[in-house]
Amino acid sequence: MRLLTALFAYFIVALILAFSVSAKKTVHLVAHTHDDMGWLKTVEQYQYGLNNTIQVADVNGIISSVIAGLLLNPKRKFTYVEIGFFSRWWKEQGEEMRNTVRNLVAKGQLQFANGGWCMHDEATTHFIDMIDQTTIGHRWLWRELKVVPRVGWQVDPFGHSATQGAMLTARAGFVGTFFARVDYRDFEYRASTGRRQFWWQPSPSLPELQTFAEINLHQTYCSPSKFSWDVVDYWMSAVRNTDPLNFVEDKSSENYNIPFILELFKEEVRRNVEQTRGKNIMWTMGCDFNYFASELWFGKMDRLIEIVNADGEFEVRYSTPYEYAMAKREEHSKGIVYDTKKGDFFPYASAPHEYWTGYFSSRPALKRLVRRLSSYWTAARQVEFFAGVPTGEVPMLSDALAIAQHHDAITGTAKQHVAFDYAKRLTEAYKEDLSVRLRPALLRCPFGFENAQHCLLSNVSVCSATAKAFEKEGAVVNVLVWNPNAHSVKRTIVHIPVPRSDVILSGEGVLRYSVFESPVQISDYANENKEWQPYTLGVELQLVRLTILNLFTPQLKFATKKHNSRLVSIVRPSEDDLEISNEALVLKFGRNGLIESVTVRSSGQTVAVKQDWCYYISNNGDTVSLNAGGAYIMRPVSNATCNPITDSPVELRLVDQRMGVVEQRFGKDLVQRVILRGDLVDVEFTSFGIPIHDNFGRELVARFRTSVESGDVFYTDSNGREMQRRRVDHRSDYPFTQTEPVAGNFYPVTSVFFINDTQTQFNVFPDAPMGGTSLQSGEVLFVVHRRLLRDDFKGVGEPLNETAFVTSYADCVMANTSNCGHHYGPPLRVRGTLSFSVSRSGPTAMRRVREQQDENYYTPLVMFSSSSTDAASAIARYNTSFGFSLPPSLQVVTLQLIDQQKLLLRLGHRYAVSEDPERSLPVEVDLMTIFKEFHWITILSIDEVSLTAVEIVQRQIQKVTVRPMDIRTFIFYIKAN
Repeated sequence: MRLLTALFAYFIVALILAFSVSAKKTVHLVAHTHDDMGWLKTVEQYQYGLNNTIQVADVNGIISSVIAGLLLNPKRKFTYVEIGFFSRWWKEQGEEMRNTVRNLVAKGQLQFANGGWCMHDEATTHFIDMIDQTTIGHRWLWRELKVVPRVGWQVDPFGHSATQGAMLTARAGFVGTFFARVDYRDFEYRASTGRRQFWWQPSPSLPELQTFAEINLHQTYCSPSKFSWDVVDYWMSAVRNTDPLNFVEDKSSENYNIPFILELFKEEVRRNVEQTRGKNIMWTMGCDFNYFASELWFGKMDRLIEIVNADGEFEVRYSTPYEYAMAKREEHSKGIVYDTKKGDFFPYASAPHEYWTGYFSSRPALKRLVRRLSSYWTAARQVEFFAGVPTGEVPMLSDALAIAQHHDAITGTAKQHVAFDYAKRLTEAYKEDLSVRLRPALLRCPFGFENAQHCLLSNVSVCSATAKAFEKEGAVVNVLVWNPNAHSVKRTIVHIPVPRSDVILSGEGVLRYSVFESPVQISDYANENKEWQPYTLGVELQLVRLTILNLFTPQLKFATKKHNSRLVSIVRPSEDDLEISNEALVLKFGRNGLIESVTVRSSGQTVAVKQDWCYYISNNGDTVSLNAGGAYIMRPVSNATCNPITDSPVELRLVDQRMGVVEQRFGKDLVQRVILRGDLVDVEFTSFGIPIHDNFGRELVARFRTSVESGDVFYTDSNGREMQRRRVDHRSDYPFTQTEPVAGNFYPVTSVFFINDTQTQFNVFPDAPMGGTSLQSGEVLFVVHRRLLRDDFKGVGEPLNETAFVTSYADCVMANTSNCGHHYGPPLRVRGTLSFSVSRSGPTAMRRVREQQDENYYTPLVMFSSSSTDAASAIARYNTSFGFSLPPSLQVVTLQLIDQQKLLLRLGHRYAVSEDPERSLPVEVDLMTIFKEFHWITILSIDEVSLTAVEIVQRQIQKVTVRPMDIRTFIFYIKAN
């Protein structure tokens, strides 16, 4: 009987497949443009069609041309993606044009895919930033056009993350998603076996968050090469030595070519059929900044549709990604079977020696600025809510941070002048928020923190607030420290630049403090910047929600005492190795000047940890392949080893015994400080620039060699969410042979990386996204900085060689290429921090890791005021009442007062399934009790809404159960008391 049942099932499947092969194929023509929010030109240059000596691109012209083209034929359809561009165009339109657009949207002629402010990167972005930028795009579309995007369109990011698939696709309400860039072997395997379409189920914790996904034909989002009709195709005819395919329909003409075009189309579709399950096939009709002259496209597609449909073998029609996804889902409901893909799509390789793993670490200073301002914005929105200061829908900082998530922005893959523009946008937006919202918000708080200042550059010892305040004897500075974490922090360290060593401190929650020399200058601040401070006040705190520290100096002239430090000789043997310790750890340095071991006091566990620095030499192209390392591509020289950055002995200096601060100098190119912070060790490094004296670029690598027997397995986070298990030289989805043993094993690390064995887990927390790997058992490698001398020919058109000065990009015609964007002057200097911890392996090992992960992102907001105020005494009663009570498994992802009546709250479960026996369980929350201490507002009602806060999921909700790794979004309707 079982045999008969099996045969019958086989017969049915065979019939279904036979029917799908024989049924008439429908080709969906998806007209679209791919508009990068900065890449070769800045955002404004793209928006207004400026600086066309670099690239001919005019977004305003594209959108206007598309609208005009759609109006000429009601069957035409177009898909747009980047709402940051579209909203700027919209702002300049009159009401008549706006109504025209609304009508096109209502009729389905103009549709939106993705719908974020930009098409964000998926490797180097933090999940909070991904959600935020998608949210402002979706909410703009709903406010202005009453439309909600239903399909993902991540066609250009260089690899795809599990968090994108679970949260930003399925949880965002998309019925499907599309992308183009996967490993070339993965694509070849899928294309040859009919697996380009599949169900993507990226999260083991949330298996129901799966979605239909498809890898685009030809592994590109552009149109088939012979069916492209953009104005650029006509302009480039002479260069390419080929004309676009024009229709000559006069049968009496010797150039009559309709049968030829028809056969070309049919041949292409027949090839597509071999790679596609079902009868529906999608052609992406467009490419980068296409449709400036939309009638060239629409007119040709109109004729193509008529000609092919008249022939009858295939059906062709205008379509959109949403309509195509629904057609594929309908096919599935009728019996077409799609495989299931788990996990992510990293790393991406486009050829045997083209691993796109370099951008994980490109432009580290820009990556760090984005992360620092992301943390600032998370905290600032909380303060502004507590003070009743609404942010509005798209404040300037939201716009700048959203643009920075673009897949050529935070990735570091844009031209240098564009990177400068991103940084300028971010800093100007930060200043606007500080002056327009945060400073007034702190003044409106019950404790009245006046004239608040913030020091964005405190990591390089620059702080105008303390520099100016302590010019006077007997000065007093109040320092407000705000904890944006949903939970209290048992131990954190705040570093405050100060101009003198005799600063005295008092305040609630202070565990200890000390004044020590500031880290060595990352630039010539001491000579050029009066706000550079020679000393650092290190304060170890226990934080509930907020505290006020009082800094003051004696009524004396500036102290001249010499700071207590000692140089530890590493050239001659010494009887004792150097140790620093606190209540949690003992850190031992060997006679070679390097960290040697760490001991955890609570468990007595000692783990060997040797940390040093090395370079990978970047390949300029060789006999194996001409591919060079560049902004996108990582390609060390063949058989690469990571060479120590110096042959000189490591100088070791005890900077401050009380705070546990040691300085190590690795030759002339790098200095680092090792600082104990509770159960974490902070390695704060300063790179003075990567040498290129031998005309080879280099990748600067932080290396940890431990006694952990991890084998070939390591773990990386996915955008700060679920951990991904990795194996050296291994892919589980397709036949794989490693062709780049170093670059092919690097993965993106957004917030945490670990290795483990049966006894020990070694965790590393970077302060900014970067590439990481473990090539040997017990070893951890992070690329923290890159300086390269060759372009990798992936489009950006210049080497990744960041220097102090760059010539203008204003006249980039062929005759002036040597002077356009020429880099010169001192190399980029970078400061950053890698924090590490050691713990016992076991069922609760991830408990402290998840806490540390949040503590590293939700860094305290530190504000300064030298105004006379009694804030310190007034604040005591608000320290807990400003808090919100949440179970330890949950985190506050977003807390934002949109306007005086609406509060946006997102709650996230920070544990995955099986990570912890208690904290990985679902958690029930009574939403009405979260803000029970907030007596100045009344909660009228609460609605659960979609991830991007557009659609109502459930009205009048009070209790909710949050499952592992899930994120739930709510709108609180409130009134002020």
